[in-house]
Amino acid sequence: MKKYFIYIIFTIAAISFAIAAISLLSACSTVRQTGGKERPEEIRPAAAAGKIVHPTEREAGSLRVFSDALDLIQSSKDRKAVLPQVENLYKKIINDYYDTPLAQESYWRLISIYIDDYSPPDYEKAESFYMEFVKKYPVSPLKGFIAETLGKSYYRSAQWDKLLKVCTPAFREYTEEGRRPKPSLMFMYAEANFNLGSVAEAEKGYEIFLEAFPGTGNSIKAKTRLEEIRRP
Repeated sequence: MKKYFIYIIFTIAAISFAIAAISLLSACSTVRQTGGKERPEEIRPAAAAGKIVHPTEREAGSLRVFSDALDLIQSSKDRKAVLPQVENLYKKIINDYYDTPLAQESYWRLISIYIDDYSPPDYEKAESFYMEFVKKYPVSPLKGFIAETLGKSYYRSAQWDKLLKVCTPAFREYTEEGRRPKPSLMFMYAEANFNLGSVAEAEKGYEIFLEAFPGTGNSIKAKTRLEEIRRP
């Protein structure tokens, strides 16, 4: 009974998040394929005016498929047994409803599956979908979350080269354009450089992290690293 209750709560929360994602991402500048080219999608007038944005027919279609994926997970006692079907449903959203907010959400969930549910993680698939996502939706609000998902997995497995590659865009966007990244990406950028022996770049990363995100979870470790770097 307790397990069933947890599944119900998870399903309700996930669907609520999906609906919220439709409203949020519809109101943001995302990317839409038009004539073989990518361009920022303009904010809908209703969203810009602060009015309720109702899902379009395509958004509603993507939500139905998304709900089917959640239902599969919720109704199965063996998550791994239904993962192939769940993956196919997320891929259906990506392919058939590519211009909807839940297509972006589906990329995130697919990448999470390849990292968290596969043993060992299937980084080849995860990285392939990540690169595809970045190309399709370069200004998506979810880009940082997906990079963080990949980055934390690389961090746990000490894959410093891959970690540096996934964190560098966020570091450059901040230092060159002033766009604040997720704190963890800045910290992991410094950690990757530190472990790869790029001490000067690591020091710069730790300094920026402490300046931009004081008091966050990794502040003590960042300060300790800086003391270690500067120790005579």
